[in-house]
Amino acid sequence: MLKLSGNQKGLAQLYIIIAVIVVLAGGGAIAYQATKKSTPNSPTTPAAKAQTATVASACLKAYNDSNLCAFANHTNIASQQYVAIGTATTGSGTSSTFTVSNDGKGNTEVTYGSNGQEVSSISLDGVTYVQEGTGTTWLEYSSGAVGATAVPNPTSGFDLNFNSSTPAGVTVTKEGTSACGSLSCYGYKVVDVATPTTTAYVYFDTHDYLLRHWTSNDTTTGVSVNLTFSYKTVTITKPSPVQQITT
Repeated sequence: MLKLSGNQKGLAQLYIIIAVIVVLAGGGAIAYQATKKSTPNSPTTPAAKAQTATVASACLKAYNDSNLCAFANHTNIASQQYVAIGTATTGSGTSSTFTVSNDGKGNTEVTYGSNGQEVSSISLDGVTYVQEGTGTTWLEYSSGAVGATAVPNPTSGFDLNFNSSTPAGVTVTKEGTSACGSLSCYGYKVVDVATPTTTAYVYFDTHDYLLRHWTSNDTTTGVSVNLTFSYKTVTITKPSPVQQITT
């Protein structure tokens, strides 16, 4: 039987944590589909003003909430330049951190860390680069190569396409206004009957209607995930040194 080194065991545990984060984030994103009628994409500049948001009449008819419907115009975050910083905690108390940088052009950089172990991935112009640890050689995978998606992006599910009616079993409840960093944000609680022990909260700012914070907590497993978004100039570049993987 193959025996893993201490470092390999640590990385294996980190990959398990990554899988948990992605599942939870994806589930929350699905729940968000309760809140929007298909509307124009948001402006690509993070300084989009609240007064320029187009509030869809279908969304207003379904939810009677102008703030929620204005947010609906700003949820295609793949077109935005942003940095998302997150933390995740398992039921056993193991914690991890992750950072996602997106340049708004389809390129991303993702880094996960836990218990001194780190895994990073860069997706740039259809090529994926993966690095296990710091200061080590990046593995370069061409499109379609085995292992090219070894480190998934936990924010990819937040590119939301809403419907004008709430999916069966999903409820969206306004929680009021609260501080989110230096900004003021509207908060909404999202619960899906399919996962009754998991509660998610979405927070978007009152000025630009951009997603600023997202949380999810499962009272059965004890797993919780928190994401904080900031919008700034992001440049993704090819890492070095690299080793090409051809299979």
